[in-house]
Amino acid sequence: MHPSTLGLLALLPALAAQSPTPQPRVVPYPIDLPAAFSAAVEAGTRTLHGRPGDKHWTNYARYKLAAELDPAASRLTGKATMTYVNRSPHEIGQLVVHAYQDLMKPEAMRTRTVAPTNGLEIQEARRNGKKIRVRARDTRIVVPLDPPLAAGQETTLEIDYAFDVPKAGTAPRMGHEGDKVFYLGYWYPQFAVYDDVDGWVADPHRGNGEFYMGYADYDLELTVPVGYLVRATGELVNPAEVLTEKARAALAQAGKQREVVHVITKDDIEQKQVTAESATGKLVWKFHAENVRDAAVSIARTYLWDATHAVVKDKLGAGKDGTCEIHAVYEPNSGDWVRAAEYARHTIEFMSARVHPYPWPHMTACEGIIGGGMEYPMMTICGGRQPADVIAHELIHMWFPMLVGNNEKRYAWQDEGFTSFWTTLCRDDFTGKKNGPRRDVMMAAAQVRDGGDTVCMRHADTYGDDDFGYASYTKPAAVLHQLRALLGDDVFFAAFRRYTADWAWKHPTPYDFFRSFADVAGQDLEPYFRTWMFEAWTLDHAIAEVAAKDGKTVVTVADRGRAVHPCVVEATFADGQKLRQTIPATTFQQGTQAVVTFEGAATMVVLDPDVATIDARRDNGTWKKP
Repeated sequence: MHPSTLGLLALLPALAAQSPTPQPRVVPYPIDLPAAFSAAVEAGTRTLHGRPGDKHWTNYARYKLAAELDPAASRLTGKATMTYVNRSPHEIGQLVVHAYQDLMKPEAMRTRTVAPTNGLEIQEARRNGKKIRVRARDTRIVVPLDPPLAAGQETTLEIDYAFDVPKAGTAPRMGHEGDKVFYLGYWYPQFAVYDDVDGWVADPHRGNGEFYMGYADYDLELTVPVGYLVRATGELVNPAEVLTEKARAALAQAGKQREVVHVITKDDIEQKQVTAESATGKLVWKFHAENVRDAAVSIARTYLWDATHAVVKDKLGAGKDGTCEIHAVYEPNSGDWVRAAEYARHTIEFMSARVHPYPWPHMTACEGIIGGGMEYPMMTICGGRQPADVIAHELIHMWFPMLVGNNEKRYAWQDEGFTSFWTTLCRDDFTGKKNGPRRDVMMAAAQVRDGGDTVCMRHADTYGDDDFGYASYTKPAAVLHQLRALLGDDVFFAAFRRYTADWAWKHPTPYDFFRSFADVAGQDLEPYFRTWMFEAWTLDHAIAEVAAKDGKTVVTVADRGRAVHPCVVEATFADGQKLRQTIPATTFQQGTQAVVTFEGAATMVVLDPDVATIDARRDNGTWKKP
């Protein structure tokens, strides 16, 4: 017997319930493991209980990126020195490099509307100092290696390039606003991921699906005119060369006090004292970052700059807290951005205490450029004058996918859904409210009721008129709230912490996530994940009848949907007393009706009183005594 036929036997304790007319129900198919995943298990790099294997490995890279921005021409010229380190046990016969800016070429296939540019203009390429010919095709560059790169070896590419920075709103996730603010994402050629399951994974960049990136160290040198403030992934390593003495003193103070410090003020901008001076009229800003999967850059001459610090629980080891610099940069008169550093600090501290310590030296929230927001390691760009929710969401992406490096393109729910779930808890914690999970569940259920359910386990670029946002954000967040109610807080949050710790700086698949939670819970969760992530099945528990018999209340519950799930039944009595019973999933696996009996005459009966399930029709789940 396949374990899935046992269904959800252990999900909740069986309480008094019976099915008057047993009927066979649809049993979710097992979650078949892809052949490549099974091969990784055989090779010892993965396990069947959701943890990395003893022989797990991830490849690595080192980048030296030197670039100069001409704000007047909105053009960036750069040189990328990229060293690929083969930590795998395999010989690698080619390198695959992403040219994400080629999404902007007129002929590129896209899922987003853009104003075309020339894309990434490659001027010259060299491997280990020797000139080579490279050409990007469909946002990818393939470099053959002869001889192959042996296990433990490394090789270096140098690529000289340039591109026109798109205007804000004409390209996804980056751009510029005149010559005032530039946000650079996907501004350099980047190695694709070679992992232990699929080898090279280099899906073309179409615009909707986001990214799958490997981990690397970065050294950045950004040359910009005097007066432009630069923030970037990594630590600023030459502050004395680019910052004013006043700014450096303010940053030092921000590391000591809880109160937010104003590093650059409106007066500094008006008096043209944003940066240090230079005889050449230019400054070179240098940053260093370790163990990150990307690097982004913010360049602006009109930004205010606030700073503080977060206390990161257990950052230096169990019981040893550390700190993280918190920065917010935004234009004057930007609404609630005056509290951005406060919002960012709370998010970093909340997630560090509940999921995993934030590992990097700073977190910077940048205002402008795009509506909504976009995440990069240590950096986010967020639009709007009320940014609290967006800042929390984008900063929580530092855990998923920046720390836990899933494939966002193929399984967007694995980071967007997780981040949406945690954003709700984080914002509830900040505001003191507790209605976020209920709201998320009701929102997801409403879309199911209206016929808008969508399968989550799909490549992000394959959604058309069906709702990518629902399948990647709303539904998986609600599925997690529902799972939390099913497992209980202790088990659920322990599972999330273990999953995050196990897969930090690695590349988990959905199958690792499913099995990690099942292993911690000690339960067969395969039918649950199959139902909610692979299917578009409706949950609809309804009160079919409430009858009084021999001083008791007999409630008949009908299961009218295809999704099998436990049902909590709550009866309220005239004296205000409330009693609950749970119909386990095993009962509904045998038939479409179940009966529960309460002692006494109930005045009201409610199904799922905590609003913890994605029940598509809540209007049939309440009965009141006439």
